[in-house]
Amino acid sequence: MSTAILAPPASLEELLLRSGQAARELSGAQHSAWNGQVIESTDDILGLAHWDGTLHLDREYILDPLREMYALAGQKHPIANLARYREALATILHEHSHFLGPDGATQEAARAAFVRPGSRQLEEGVAEAWTQTHLDTYLHHLGVEKVAPGIDTFHTNGHYAPYVTAVQMLTTDLESRADLTPGTVLTALNNQTAEHQLDLLTTLYYNSTRLPDLEPSGPHTRDHLESILRTGLASLDAHQLLPHPQAKARAKATTQSLLSHLHTEITRAESLYTHRHRPTHTAFAGLTPPTASRPTDQPHRAPHHHLRRPSPRQLT
Repeated sequence: MSTAILAPPASLEELLLRSGQAARELSGAQHSAWNGQVIESTDDILGLAHWDGTLHLDREYILDPLREMYALAGQKHPIANLARYREALATILHEHSHFLGPDGATQEAARAAFVRPGSRQLEEGVAEAWTQTHLDTYLHHLGVEKVAPGIDTFHTNGHYAPYVTAVQMLTTDLESRADLTPGTVLTALNNQTAEHQLDLLTTLYYNSTRLPDLEPSGPHTRDHLESILRTGLASLDAHQLLPHPQAKARAKATTQSLLSHLHTEITRAESLYTHRHRPTHTAFAGLTPPTASRPTDQPHRAPHHHLRRPSPRQLT
């Protein structure tokens, strides 16, 4: 996948036009549900990936800073201004991450799954963690560092600290268990919709154990692991409104408890069966790509993917 760009977008309109394709190319996802439309909003939502495929962006915090960035293209800026531009672009990438999925995925199926316990927390955490990890590459792909020199020389806290902390800990643990390249699981999750995202996380955990070779049939233990993950992820909401350092610390403790519970239950399940020699496999071995559900006749009512207007943030 090439990230070369001949020239940076010459205007905000051109940037927005390229933004979705750049996100899909960077992720390697097969599909984006974005319909190409952007709506300028003035309510308390910072950014929203609507279920109809429309991208909603706040005028004051997203679009106006980027208009300013292009009005002053190529000039040096105070770091506070660069932070405003950077976070506006991070919001755009975050919302585009919600639109990504495999071929055949539908927004109807994703919306139905989004309201299940743990699904919203996982999806928001994955989208934000992936955005924070890949934002500089995204900016370079679009040539934004030429428009706003220095925008790629620092980082900001971002959003959803409890969810991001949990996702980073879970994916790192899973990659260690399965001897996978760092970032592999996060990208795989980011390229799924809510329809199969938590299913994929559970399957990868199950396949990282000896259970596929030890159990006569796996669904019962696998379903138990899924239940543990859903309950643990849903409990992160208790930390969401805390200041960033406290939210991160509380989420770390909550996720460590979740990991301990997972590991204990995996060990217990493995001990129930007679150990025998098994072939070596990784977490991805035998993983069948999920099949997207057909759209339902009656759409489900559920929250949209969104970021609310930000509180003051500290540079890190």
